[in-house]
Amino acid sequence: MKFDMDNSLGFILNKTALLSKAHFNNYLKEYDISPEQWSLVFRVVERSGLTQKELSDSTYKDQANITRSIDRLEQKGFLKRIENPNDRRSFQLVPTQDAIALVERIIPLSQAFNAQLTQGFSEEETKMLIALLNKVHHNLEGKSVC
Repeated sequence: MKFDMDNSLGFILNKTALLSKAHFNNYLKEYDISPEQWSLVFRVVERSGLTQKELSDSTYKDQANITRSIDRLEQKGFLKRIENPNDRRSFQLVPTQDAIALVERIIPLSQAFNAQLTQGFSEEETKMLIALLNKVHHNLEGKSVC
């Protein structure tokens, strides 16, 4: 059996994602928000009125976990649930002024973090890395790997 896990794309992607999340969490610590919560708040500020399902789909998070996260973000004063005029069984999510202010403060941190991740890369290399990772994601989307 010959397999080099250290050069396995899946292994490298996973260890990079875990380390990236841990480092980005340090950037967010003072704001009492996790990277997962940040993605939800950002998305709702970006697209006010999303349903829970739309938020789940756009952040690649499962609906069970997202419900708890929305509850926490509502308690923290970042999101509000409002009645969905198109479907009484669901609600829409809207940001509060605190959420909008938070996004304005964190975007520069997120940009700095992305710059740290691509330190030593040319602009072309950064674009190529993003394109290749999106291609890997596309290859996995909706497909059974094994």
